[in-house]
Amino acid sequence: MARMRSSRTGRIARLRERWHNASLKTSFMVYMLGFLVAALGLSTATASVFAALHNEVTADAYEISGLYLYDAEANALVPARSLAIDQAGNELFVQRADDGRETIPISNPPASLHVERIQAYTYSYRVETGEEGMLVLEEYFAGSSELSSYEGEDGIAVQDVPAYDARARELFDEWAAENANNPYGAFLDEGTGNGAADDGAGSSRFGDLLVSPIGYYVHSAPSEGASVLSTLFGLLMFFMFPLWFGVCIFAAARRFYRMRLAPGLSTLDAAASKIADQDLDFSVAYDRDDELGRLAASFETMRASLAASQRALWRTAEERKRLNAAFAHDLRTPLTILKGKVELLEAHLQAGDATPGQLASSAASLAAQVERLERYVTAMSGLQKLEDRTVRPAAQPFDAVAGAVDDIGRSLCAPNRAFALSVSAQCNAERPELAVDRSLVEEVAENLVGNAARFAAAHVEARMDVRDGFLVLTVEDDGPGFSPAALEQGCAPFFSESPSKDHFGLGLNIAALLCDKHGGSLTLGNRAEGGARTTARFALNFPAVDDQ
Repeated sequence: MARMRSSRTGRIARLRERWHNASLKTSFMVYMLGFLVAALGLSTATASVFAALHNEVTADAYEISGLYLYDAEANALVPARSLAIDQAGNELFVQRADDGRETIPISNPPASLHVERIQAYTYSYRVETGEEGMLVLEEYFAGSSELSSYEGEDGIAVQDVPAYDARARELFDEWAAENANNPYGAFLDEGTGNGAADDGAGSSRFGDLLVSPIGYYVHSAPSEGASVLSTLFGLLMFFMFPLWFGVCIFAAARRFYRMRLAPGLSTLDAAASKIADQDLDFSVAYDRDDELGRLAASFETMRASLAASQRALWRTAEERKRLNAAFAHDLRTPLTILKGKVELLEAHLQAGDATPGQLASSAASLAAQVERLERYVTAMSGLQKLEDRTVRPAAQPFDAVAGAVDDIGRSLCAPNRAFALSVSAQCNAERPELAVDRSLVEEVAENLVGNAARFAAAHVEARMDVRDGFLVLTVEDDGPGFSPAALEQGCAPFFSESPSKDHFGLGLNIAALLCDKHGGSLTLGNRAEGGARTTARFALNFPAVDDQ
C-alpha cells in the first residue's frame, strides 16, 4: 500500500513538473480548453435556469390549451377531441373527460382566455355529387359573414360563445337539410337509431359524451408582465452563451498572462533595466523551462558575457594606468641622470675647466642613458603589441609542444643550470592532441623558464599536464623563491626586486597577459622545500579572437 501511494505521489510530481515546464503554446491551449469547457457548462446551466424561469412565468399561457366544445346545458366549454368519420377527412368533435383538462364555465372564465372557432364542415359551400360520384363544391352560403362578426383580433369573446354556437348550429342544420347526403347524417340523425341523440339544447350526444361539428380552440394568453419576463428570459438565454464564453476567454487570457507571462516578463524587464544601467552584479533566474525560461537563460549568458567584458575592460584600464604610472616613474631615473650630466657639463664648460677626458666621460654616460631610454620605449611598444595580439589555436601533437618547451628550457638554462621536463602519467599514456596557440605557449614558457634560470641555484624543473580542459605548465626553481611583495605584485608591469639595465620587470607581466588572452591564468607561489613556482594555464579549444 505504501509503495502504491509512493508511486502515485511520484506520478503526480512528474505531472506537476511537466506542467510547470510546459511550453507557452501548450499551457495556453490547456488554459483555453479548460475555460471553454467551463464556459460551456456555465452557459448550459444558466440557460437551463432561465428556461425554467421562462416556463414558470409563462405557465399561465399553457394552463388552458386545446380543443373544446360548447355544452349549452352546462353553459360551459368542455374538453374535446376530433374524430375522423370517413376516408375523405371529415371530422366530428367528441367530448372527452380523460385528459385532465377542466371544464371552463362561461359565467366565470379565466383571465386572458382566447377562443377561436373550428368547424369540421364547410358551411359556406354547397356540396353536390357530380359525375362518377365526385363531390363538387360551389359557393353556397352567405351566413359565414354573420359568424365572422363575432370574431375579433383575439378570437371570439367568451361571453359570445353561446350565441355564436347556437347560430353556427342553426346554419349547420340548414346546410345539412339541403345536403341530405352529407357524411354527418349517419352520426347526428336521431331517427336512424344509430346516430347521436339531441339533448334539446342544440347539441347531440353519444351517451354522456357531447358530439358537435363545431369546435373551438381555447388557450389562455400570458399576462403583460409574464410576456415581458418571457421576452427577457428568452434574450438572456440567447446571450448567455456568448456572454459566458467571452467572460471565460477573458478570464483564461488574464490567468495565462498572470501565471505564465507576467513573471517571466517581469524578470526580463528587471534584467534589461539593470543591464541598461550597467549594473551587472546580479543573475537572471527563471524557474520554468519554457520559451521565457530559455530567453532568461540567454539573458543570463549575455549578462555574464557583458560582465566578463566589463571586468576585462576594467582590468585593461587598470593595467594601463599602472603601466603608465610605472613608465613615468621609471623614466624619471634616466631623465634625472641625463639632466644632472647636462648641468654638470654646462658648469664645466662655463668655468672653462672641462678636460677632454671629462667631456668623453659625460658623452659616454649620456649615450648610455639614451640607450636605456630606447630599450625602455621598445619594451613599452612590445607590451602594446601584446595587447593587440590575436590568439589562433590549432591542433598540436602533445609531443611537439613538450619538445618545444624542453628545447627552450635547455637552451636558457645551459650551461650553468640543469633543466628537466616531466609530464603527468595520464599525458604520458594518452599523449592527447592540444588545441593551443603554440607560439604563445612557447613565449610564455620562455619567459617563465628565463625568469627561473635567473634566480635558480642549480636546477630548473618544468611539468606539463592536461586538467579540466586546460594545458597546465608548471616551472619551479631551487632559488630563494618569491617575496611576499613579489607574490602580490609579481605580475605587475616593471615590478622587479633586483632591477638592472637589461631587465625591466616585464617577463612575468608578459606571461600573465598571454595566459589571459588564451583563456587561462598565471599564478605565483613558493615550494615547500624552497624556491619559486609559477603555473601557467591555457584553455584548450579556445576560440580565436580577431584583431580589434
